[in-house]
Amino acid sequence: MFILERLLGVVAPHQCIVCADEGDVVCSWCLPDLLMPLPDRCFRCQTATPDSRVCPACRRSIKTRHVWVRTSYEGHVKQLIHDFKFERKQAVAPIMARLMAESLPYLPADTIVTHVPTATSRVRQRGYDHARLLAKFLAKEAGLAYLPLLARVGQARQVGAKRQTRLSQLDGAFRVIGPVQKAPIVLVDDIVTTGATLATATRCLKSSGAKVVDAVVFAQKQ
Repeated sequence: MFILERLLGVVAPHQCIVCADEGDVVCSWCLPDLLMPLPDRCFRCQTATPDSRVCPACRRSIKTRHVWVRTSYEGHVKQLIHDFKFERKQAVAPIMARLMAESLPYLPADTIVTHVPTATSRVRQRGYDHARLLAKFLAKEAGLAYLPLLARVGQARQVGAKRQTRLSQLDGAFRVIGPVQKAPIVLVDDIVTTGATLATATRCLKSSGAKVVDAVVFAQKQ
């Protein structure tokens, strides 16, 4: 699929979402100014914390240790994610992964990168799991191993759902499909809103033996 997109790009090149020049989804001139970095803080309550650590109060309901968020879900960032997920522009994945890697601190060499899996109905529609693709490129950028560790259970969509609905949908939404080791795990996803998805995925991994679970996401909806 990615190869086909590259071949089509020769005939019908991508247009930069910022300046509309032909060539790349985001051109080299516009990329440095595409997004605004976020300060180190607890992603849930916005309290300043070292290295984007989840604060003690929020850790009562989410066991993810750190959640590194690259930017806010607004402006051209919204367009970039939309094109990646709904316009089948897989060329967005390495761009997002490179930007996400910039927000990561040093991670131990044995860290495992995995993704928060998308509902299989969405994967069939798109022809790929966008989070998996993102995680694989991020692992390559960070020089770490990628392993698929989780699978979706059920087809419930999270897009547009209210908080309470999301929470009920996510109960038992994941199952472990790979050997969970004692090595640190980093979950990868494109967007975080309430943190319910990350909390559920983390809980699933830790119940299967994971000791430390962190997460990195591209953008946060306010």
